[in-house]
Amino acid sequence: MWPIGQHQGWQEGEGAMEMPPTSRVDGPYSSHNTGPFIQDLRRVLRIELLRDTCSAVTVARLFSMHRRTLNRHLRIEGLAFRQVANEVRFEIACELLENTDMALSQIAAVLRYSELSAFTRAFRRWSGQTPSAWRSAHPRIQKPRRLRKRRRLSLYLAERSAQSNKYP
Repeated sequence: MWPIGQHQGWQEGEGAMEMPPTSRVDGPYSSHNTGPFIQDLRRVLRIELLRDTCSAVTVARLFSMHRRTLNRHLRIEGLAFRQVANEVRFEIACELLENTDMALSQIAAVLRYSELSAFTRAFRRWSGQTPSAWRSAHPRIQKPRRLRKRRRLSLYLAERSAQSNKYP
């Protein structure tokens, strides 16, 4: 294990440990150079964030470990649970903006934001621009109308399936 402060990605700053600033990009911003545990965590988070409100305790249970153990594994990678969850939310939001015709309020609801304004603030923090500006700056390749409807239908069915498979 790496001693705290000597792991790659950590920087010393006025006696406190700080993560390097995350640059704003148009895609996943720290999925590069991550270990298998973080990749597995991202896959689980993609499902859990769409299924229900997701917590570190819930995800740790899925990995058959205690929340503190999950946090320790993340700390070794120089990450925090909330940071990884927000990165996955951003990835999902970008995919929905680029590949669907869903309204912004629907995307906010899918990502479990209480209001569109909360989603817009979070998206602006992640990307530096509003979701509508991001969508217009990333025009998608026009698919035949039938395929877009099918994609929208499959997202709807996946969401309904996820709602019916909630944990007891």
